[in-house]
Amino acid sequence: MSFQNLPPTWTNQPLSDPARAADVVDLMVTLGDRRRGTFTVLLCDPDNHYRAALTLDLPEDFAAPVEHVASHHHRAGTADAPDHHRAGTAGAPHHDRAGTADASHHHRAGTAGVCSSALDPILPAVRTAPGTGLILALGRPGPPFQPEVDTEWAEAATRICQAADVRLLGFYVASADHVYQPQLQTQAAA
Repeated sequence: MSFQNLPPTWTNQPLSDPARAADVVDLMVTLGDRRRGTFTVLLCDPDNHYRAALTLDLPEDFAAPVEHVASHHHRAGTADAPDHHRAGTAGAPHHDRAGTADASHHHRAGTAGVCSSALDPILPAVRTAPGTGLILALGRPGPPFQPEVDTEWAEAATRICQAADVRLLGFYVASADHVYQPQLQTQAAA
């Protein structure tokens, strides 16, 4: 998959074809976007033709592996822990345990929150144009595949779009040299 595979008339062709959509994601999510971490929204008309793109920068730790989150929780309540990890009395962490299960839960909740924050200002505008479809792309640094992070993002985006009654044509991950669609757990179980 590469933007070099796109024909000159790609904007006149529907992006409902996953291979074509992946090539468009490769074109739209620049290497710089991937290195710094971005969330790109491709807007498509009712016939699934590309119309516009929005790219949003993400917080630096948006794709932190669970191990990082777990070690981050072990620091909670210390002088170098961020304020959002302090709740109640001074220096008291807001979690009773900082094990892997809590870290994984925190990571999923964090992913959904960041995804929701990125989509919240966009979805009301999308809903004013009935039939608009979205292709969403997570541009991230790191290895080509981070199944846990990538699947969390894909599932969060799918849930958010379904709840908003917005057509999601596809969710893609763009790393430095690869674009792919993560396997959703709900699709894998079906």
